[in-house]
Amino acid sequence: MRAIAVASALLLLASPAARATAPPAGSFGIDQVLALRSVQGTAWSRDGRRLAIVVGSADTTDNTNTQHLWLWDEASGECRQLTRSAKNDYGPTFSPGGDTLAFVSARGTGEDAKPAIQLLPLRGGEPWMLGTYPESVGEIAWSPDGASIAFTMLDTLSRAVREARKRKWDQVVEDEQLQHNHLWILDVASGRTRRLTSGAFHCSMPRWSPDSRSIAVVVNPTGKVDDGNLDDIAVVDAASGALKRLDALVEGEFAWSPDSKWIAWSGGADRKAWVQKRDAWIARADGSDHRNVSRSFDEDVSQPVWSAGGDTLFFHADIGASDVAGAIAVWRGIVTLGPDRRADAGTFAHVPPGAAAPGRVAWVQSRPQGAAELMVADHPFLPGRAVTSLNGFAGACALGETRLVRWTSTDGVRIEGVLVRPAGASAGGALKTLVLLHGGPYASRYSLAFQPTAQLFAGRGFQVFMPNFRSSGGYGTAFMMRRRADWGGQDWRDVSTGIDSLVKWGLADPQRLACFGGSYGGYLTAWAITQTSRFKAAIVHAGAVDLPALWAQSDTHQYRAFEFEGRPFESFDQWRAASPIAHVTAVKTPTLILNGEQDPRIPYPQAQEDYQALAALGVPCEFVHYPREGHAIREPHHRADWMARQVAWLERWVK
Repeated sequence: MRAIAVASALLLLASPAARATAPPAGSFGIDQVLALRSVQGTAWSRDGRRLAIVVGSADTTDNTNTQHLWLWDEASGECRQLTRSAKNDYGPTFSPGGDTLAFVSARGTGEDAKPAIQLLPLRGGEPWMLGTYPESVGEIAWSPDGASIAFTMLDTLSRAVREARKRKWDQVVEDEQLQHNHLWILDVASGRTRRLTSGAFHCSMPRWSPDSRSIAVVVNPTGKVDDGNLDDIAVVDAASGALKRLDALVEGEFAWSPDSKWIAWSGGADRKAWVQKRDAWIARADGSDHRNVSRSFDEDVSQPVWSAGGDTLFFHADIGASDVAGAIAVWRGIVTLGPDRRADAGTFAHVPPGAAAPGRVAWVQSRPQGAAELMVADHPFLPGRAVTSLNGFAGACALGETRLVRWTSTDGVRIEGVLVRPAGASAGGALKTLVLLHGGPYASRYSLAFQPTAQLFAGRGFQVFMPNFRSSGGYGTAFMMRRRADWGGQDWRDVSTGIDSLVKWGLADPQRLACFGGSYGGYLTAWAITQTSRFKAAIVHAGAVDLPALWAQSDTHQYRAFEFEGRPFESFDQWRAASPIAHVTAVKTPTLILNGEQDPRIPYPQAQEDYQALAALGVPCEFVHYPREGHAIREPHHRADWMARQVAWLERWVK
């Protein structure tokens, strides 16, 4: 309960403007949000009977976030914590015999300790570092034959550069890259390392072929998010280092077929399009015979995995606000949908080829009344069972009731949203309502997941309305592929008609409305208050207001230029027309502006411009920015303050 005590103390120390009233007993509050743990980095043992996972949690005493390894063992039925180091542990991969875990951690001594490969004997003993590494190790994968561990590592800077930086000759030349991330192999028996790739490109996601002869990696010339459409899969011969590119526009994970002959991935087809449907593709490992095997399916396919027989790909698909298991008959291109999880279900992790339980899969799942846990099933189309209870405390709180609502937008299209009403509220009755707008926006959506932010405000008596406006995923390709340059257009009309519907149905009080969004949701909130004065309060987190300036300031130039059909000096009028700052004189709504000072996606000057404009116009506003923070607020102390200010702002203006 250390986190709860510290978080409560932080709220007492906050400025008067940030102080909120105490939440009702038993409700889901800030302390509970901070206590939520994440599950990631799932890795199966080769017999399919054990799972290693990475569990992330917040330590509010040390104001840091920790990552530790946990192990689920089918024999005992328990999931137990394996590591407790002060350093973060991640990237677990099993030895073929299942008696040892390799993982990455910066457990060395000294200020310059870098992430390195650690081995943990599961029969007992402390982790120890295998091999020596001049730079940071990135990702690792143990070969199926047990002889080698593939890993990525940054190039070593020259001695001249290192010495110059020590003397503070550390000037930065924009777009200059002195280091690249490349593929290496570690010989497990000797600890010797051998470099496989070199050149002006980056390697990530090393994945061994089942026959241990090749390693597939994602390659990119710069590694920048702005060059994501240049991602490709390359197959590297483990003996010679010979590299063959597949010309695969991959997005996320990819998978080898059990016979080592094919690779499957999820992605688009057009490297010049920054918004497009993600299909399931396969190609031979030599780069030939590309096939789109989900062409007939109108939703995105995310990170498919192979069946043990190599004739089927399994995946979870966003269908409306739920996730549904799907299967693709590879050689026929036929998609079949299986069970509806009625939940948010993550990507499948499947057991390695030849396992004793060949169809077994795991995924992370959360439901409206239960936060994320790890699920295991003996086949992707089976319901699955939870093998962790990391966040069981959340379900014990008095949680708001979740329902789906649907309405018709201005152009006759049906729109869906998620509605959370406070615990104990009647099924009907007009309540004060917070409109919560998602980020992205493309392919993002609100689902039947556990929604911590919605439950936080439901615990304070707010009904929370989460509309899946145009460009959201799960409603077909045409719905997601909205008209370009239409920021603040049909998406805002979808939101506005949704609010109108709630008021018409007697569920929302029109005199007690507020709006809050982050990232694209922050933009749409900043836009909304230039279009209407119906909101009593607004909160803008990482919200862009000056789109022409954003093009140069952000780390995503190409995507935004694609959106607005040209760079600002080519299509300035479109950029300007969609910018909230161009319409800011219409704003009357009290607005809280929040931003990380190191946010590369929506840089700090955007929030600064918003604040200065509103303050100059006499609009009640407050601007809070957080040192060291990026696009998401991560440090526990900052997160506690960030949430406390949101609650206090809404309670101040929405009575």
